[in-house]
Amino acid sequence: MLYHGIDITPVARVREMLDRHGDSFREKCFTAAEATHCDAGGRTAEHYAGRFAAKEAVLKALGTGWSGGIAWTDVEILALPGGEPRVALHGKAAQAAMARGITAWAISISHTDELAIASVIGTA
Repeated sequence: MLYHGIDITPVARVREMLDRHGDSFREKCFTAAEATHCDAGGRTAEHYAGRFAAKEAVLKALGTGWSGGIAWTDVEILALPGGEPRVALHGKAAQAAMARGITAWAISISHTDELAIASVIGTA
């Protein structure tokens, strides 16, 4: 069984959240590992927007949205040593994946200076 989710996020929206809410936005929506990755180098807003879109796409694949007590940080988008993204689930998101039988994820993230898009496929 395959479960697919896709999301597109305007970079300007995420940039505004970073400018307006700074650390509180980072801490609510992203893990420390995600923030470290996004803050390294340039194109910070684009990297945060990509991860934001990826989290939304994962929840679409889970079929839950943000319901059932799932926190933003229950969906974590990590970077492998080569930079490729990977999905790590915690708490309620991990429980939702287990309930669907999802044992593996494929993920792709892309962004421009205006838009970030993410597509995920969960396999059971």
